[in-house]
Amino acid sequence: MTSTEMTEETATHRGTKQRRRTQKKSGLLRSCLRCSASLCFTVFSVPSVISAHAGSVSYAQYSVDGHILHAVVRLPLDDVDLLLRLDRDLDGQVSAEEIDRSTALIRSYLAKHMRVVANGAPVAESLERVATWRDALEAQYVEGDVSYQTVRAVGRLSIHTDFLTELYPSHKTLGHISAAGHEEPFTFDSTATYERRFAPDRAVTVATIAGGVVILGLLVLARRRAAAAAAGILLVAAAARADVIMSASGLNATLKAMENLKRQTAADANPQRDEALFQLGAEADGLATVMNREVESHGMQERELLDLALGRTKELGVGVAYNRDKKKFFYDGAAFADYLKEAPRGSHAAAAEFKLLSYRFYQSSSTDIPALTAAADDKKRFLARYPGFEANAELRLYLAVDYRDLHRRYLEARDHANAARYRQLARAECLRIARRYPRTEQADAARQLLRTLAVG
Repeated sequence: MTSTEMTEETATHRGTKQRRRTQKKSGLLRSCLRCSASLCFTVFSVPSVISAHAGSVSYAQYSVDGHILHAVVRLPLDDVDLLLRLDRDLDGQVSAEEIDRSTALIRSYLAKHMRVVANGAPVAESLERVATWRDALEAQYVEGDVSYQTVRAVGRLSIHTDFLTELYPSHKTLGHISAAGHEEPFTFDSTATYERRFAPDRAVTVATIAGGVVILGLLVLARRRAAAAAAGILLVAAAARADVIMSASGLNATLKAMENLKRQTAADANPQRDEALFQLGAEADGLATVMNREVESHGMQERELLDLALGRTKELGVGVAYNRDKKKFFYDGAAFADYLKEAPRGSHAAAAEFKLLSYRFYQSSSTDIPALTAAADDKKRFLARYPGFEANAELRLYLAVDYRDLHRRYLEARDHANAARYRQLARAECLRIARRYPRTEQADAARQLLRTLAVG
């Protein structure tokens, strides 16, 4: 499913508020634990005071010379790469050769998202050049030179762009238009269209274009002098990024890494196949965590990125999906399971099995006695095999919750002997956590659980 199918309740869900509400109920701990992706990655929601992608802006300069309209368009390279997959070798860099090989793809994208109407009629574009460009802060852009030729001199002009709205519906393109003696800025977005009627004067327009060349020259000079101002600009940029959780560049890097790892896992003769399987699982697990943090902090502000992440992972055969009941994204753990089949004693065996146990814990219900018993037994076997594993405090807390739930289910079934047995096991596990792992959040949770087991 896609994130657009989520309910409004999901869009406004905040993990912290859910935990606080849950803490007031008798079923505190399992509900609390199972509504979050991991105790290790608990996130406290904060208000979003600035746009999460304030730095993603495109630029366009248009100049009219009689019956020729020339445009220079610059789009953030990371965003274009995420959409069009320019980085064919998945090395994390878009080379000049890869830009050249993607010229037709870029031309098609520019044509789709930049529409020019002159004298009341649409004008076809001609892409003259594609390259990369860097701004004063070394941010990279795809730069395209596009020309439009009309039958007669331009008297009425309309320009509409909606670049990168697949990622950011409110994406802006900062434009500058030079035409018939007019010099004016214009901010394009999906709802804004530049329109002007003027009487063309070739001599004036040529002078305007010359002025445009001077302006470009000044911009180049300003770039060389940008060092003094760069520190201040960087502070502003850092503030704009401070609230960013899920970004196009981060998603792009993750998707490339997963595609690269999928290629490695598909090669049977690859001696690094086991390692690639585990790393693929780690990337997918990390992506699900970022997606959950994004929704907890910003609701559905980045719906397009979330949808794109779900679509691309599905295309790759990586099972990241939304669980309606738990209101969370989860990875299905397939790569971890495959790793354990191929390398049951591998260096990542404990970590892979722990992840599978945690997925099972967070997504299971607390109502099925046989399932709870089997899950508890699996955790006990893990603890026996890996007594020194770094996340055992968390796993022991899962086990204590299983025991607590078994105690409650047997009470409901009026099986008082088993109810007393599992109550004692839950208390013993909580005491062990508090003793072995003091001053941890798991110890705090265990002490809280002990209070719920004081009577019953």
